[in-house]
Amino acid sequence: MLANNFKKSILAINIGLVLTAGMTGTVYAADEVKVQEEVEVIEVRGIRRSLEAALNTKRFANAVVDSISAEDIGKMPDKNIAESLQRIPGVSITRNFAGEGGSVSIRGTNPELTAISLNGNYVASTGWFSQQAMSRSFDMDLMPAEMVAGVDVYKSPTASLDEGGVGGSVVMRTRKPLELDAMTIFGSLEMQDNSIADDNGFGGTGLVSWKNEESNFGILGSLSTLETVGRAHKAENYMDDGWAGAGIAEFNQTRKRDAVNFVVQYAPSDALEMSFNYFGVDLDAGNSNQNYLIIAGTDVAGFNSTVSGATEFGPLGFALNGTRTGGPFDDQNTRNAEVDTKVYSYEANYTAESYTAKFILGKTEASGGDGGNYNIGWTSTNPNQTIEFDMTRKNDMLLKPSNTDAGNHAEYVMNTPAVTEGVRSDEETFAQLDLDFAVEIGSITNIKTGLKVRDHEFLSYSNRWSFAPGINLGANGQPLTKADFADGHFDHSGVGLVAGSPTNIARTDGAALRKHINSFKNGSTLNKDGWGKVSEDITAAYVQSDYSGDGFRGNVGLRYVQTDTTSTYYDFVTLDFKTTEKRNYADWLPSFNLALDLDDTLILRMSAAKVMSRPNYTFMNPASSYNETTQTYTRGSVDLDPYRANQADIGIEWYFNESSLISASLFSKDIKSFIIQGGNVSQIQVGGQTRFVSAPAQGLGGQIEGLELQYQQAFGEFGVLANLTYAEGYGLQQSNGQIVKAGLPGLSKLTMNLTGYYETDLYSVRVAYNHRDEYLAESTGIGGTTLWDAHGYVDLSATWHINENLDLSLEMTNLLEETTTQRLDGAYDAMRLAAENGRNSYLKLSYRF
Repeated sequence: MLANNFKKSILAINIGLVLTAGMTGTVYAADEVKVQEEVEVIEVRGIRRSLEAALNTKRFANAVVDSISAEDIGKMPDKNIAESLQRIPGVSITRNFAGEGGSVSIRGTNPELTAISLNGNYVASTGWFSQQAMSRSFDMDLMPAEMVAGVDVYKSPTASLDEGGVGGSVVMRTRKPLELDAMTIFGSLEMQDNSIADDNGFGGTGLVSWKNEESNFGILGSLSTLETVGRAHKAENYMDDGWAGAGIAEFNQTRKRDAVNFVVQYAPSDALEMSFNYFGVDLDAGNSNQNYLIIAGTDVAGFNSTVSGATEFGPLGFALNGTRTGGPFDDQNTRNAEVDTKVYSYEANYTAESYTAKFILGKTEASGGDGGNYNIGWTSTNPNQTIEFDMTRKNDMLLKPSNTDAGNHAEYVMNTPAVTEGVRSDEETFAQLDLDFAVEIGSITNIKTGLKVRDHEFLSYSNRWSFAPGINLGANGQPLTKADFADGHFDHSGVGLVAGSPTNIARTDGAALRKHINSFKNGSTLNKDGWGKVSEDITAAYVQSDYSGDGFRGNVGLRYVQTDTTSTYYDFVTLDFKTTEKRNYADWLPSFNLALDLDDTLILRMSAAKVMSRPNYTFMNPASSYNETTQTYTRGSVDLDPYRANQADIGIEWYFNESSLISASLFSKDIKSFIIQGGNVSQIQVGGQTRFVSAPAQGLGGQIEGLELQYQQAFGEFGVLANLTYAEGYGLQQSNGQIVKAGLPGLSKLTMNLTGYYETDLYSVRVAYNHRDEYLAESTGIGGTTLWDAHGYVDLSATWHINENLDLSLEMTNLLEETTTQRLDGAYDAMRLAAENGRNSYLKLSYRF
């Protein structure tokens, strides 16, 4: 644990500086989201120049900012933006089912506490997985890296930056035509290969940007399409769960992402510039998850009565080893998932002699869901089946059936399918006005103020499908089998499995199954208990001053934000009528940033701020579900405060040449409250019987503090980047009548990155390694008992500049085919999940003119 007295010194220094600034006449104002005002303009081509541009942004920023710049049009450092961000000190990522970077965590906080924006504004998103949390964060795998000019990561806020990031804020920036050459053309074709898949993905990107001779009118259009093959081979142990089981699984997905960006920019005079920006992405995320299971279910006594030779039992009483009488159940969930996100924005910038004004009007909307979760069960009719199993092992598990052949399609017959269709929509309309006044008040150079209003609506519901008779029967009246939908086998690598567990398991074609089931659909019924809508009216205003003098610069400001929330839902007892709940809260968010130029190469940087993040929609969604066994309604609630925190930073940065840096910084976050799922349990009377209502509750606070170290240097044609983040933290919770410290989900004590590159005019090669220590799974609460093991990934990229216009590149992620392991870390100490996603390789031919 970092020394408490040193932490208090950081806070004391920052508070003292704020007071000193106030005594010298500083008034509250705001900093622009863009950080390029005093930055030397660098034309970015290649690895070295992109690193110099990012370093330049960091150096001259008036906040704690790290940046990533595209190496060229259509070429970010990594294929996936999240994977590029993990190279930044203090940033870690969570990978999705196919092993790609998805959500972003900053300085040990849960990813839901990271605010992600496009050109400074919220991006609507719904997620494609049926069990995915209803988050406010944008999944990074939805954004084509080719369309991004750069990404800024704000670890300290400014008053003009939208609130919402207790962890930090990620701002993705796209291009405008007047910023590019008069006629810019880019095109690429690529092929993707996954080392554990039989298929390949293909894609292409095109960009055309034009502006007139006067450079006051331009149009940019960009299209991107990419088909990506994703796989996961898994061993899963859920014998600690309320619905207990364990299985050998394959996640199979071929995604198609189509994106478009269209920008019109017009500057009728030197004083006025206007632009319209449209961004849209459509993701077809159809997928299938097939799990060859031993099922314990919810009946402890019933399951245990079928097991002989058990020597250990789980926390709920289920036998964890022995031999079970009965066969495996192959549980398949296939989905026609889709996400469609759009952003429309109009921006006008006016420059007068003593002030500038910026106006933004926009809308973002998203629709999607799982497209129907098709659940199909397959069972063998062979007699005398048994399963030898052992779920007590630390590094693997045993699931060994007898008298059945897991690889025989014809042996496994279809049970009656069921389909529940999950639907989500997300929409926000926003308007913003910013004013920037040039002043000379002591050291104050600019006073900025602004107003932003947002109208947000999130809706989630599900439909239950009904079918005509005979859905699981063939034309001959006999039960359908896997052979009717055969799609080869998933040759499981054996990760997480003891020898003797089957690995050659008969696979079925998810798309063919969905087509068959659709042909029997004869209706659908709204699940009223699962219908919930959350509406938010958000008003924010800020004032901030930029200041600078001989050897110092920075800003100090105050942001006020009012949030009015309304939830609408069907009465969860009768389901006969809709009702509403309301909640409102306000936050005053001061921020302070100071950079002291100790000499021409050395900067001492300090910051202090109050930050907030609104609860995610999983916590707020008023939809409910009812458990007959426990007689409990489980639902969300808008009667929650946001996450709130006070934070402080102090750091030293040494820029010993234009492309080199050594830096160290200390940070502290004092989080005032977390939200606890199911923390509020109340009782109601229904028909003379007592029932329970479980809803989220405001929890206690916690603390995160840590150290970031960074090194970057070029050696002629070679270069190296390295960074390390050490963080410790805890959340407070009630236990046996006492308040105790417990682990925080998503917090790794140690994360580090090491990148080496070699670049000439003809070719470039880069190898990057990322390591992350063990951490509590984000899906668990504070003090959870599910841990991800430490893991590390090696990535490689190489580019051959065939000529001035043509490049051939190869990018490989997870080069060494690292597997990931999740463990149960409590009274029941065993492997919970082991997964292999394979190595992804992208071969790309690019043309630039």
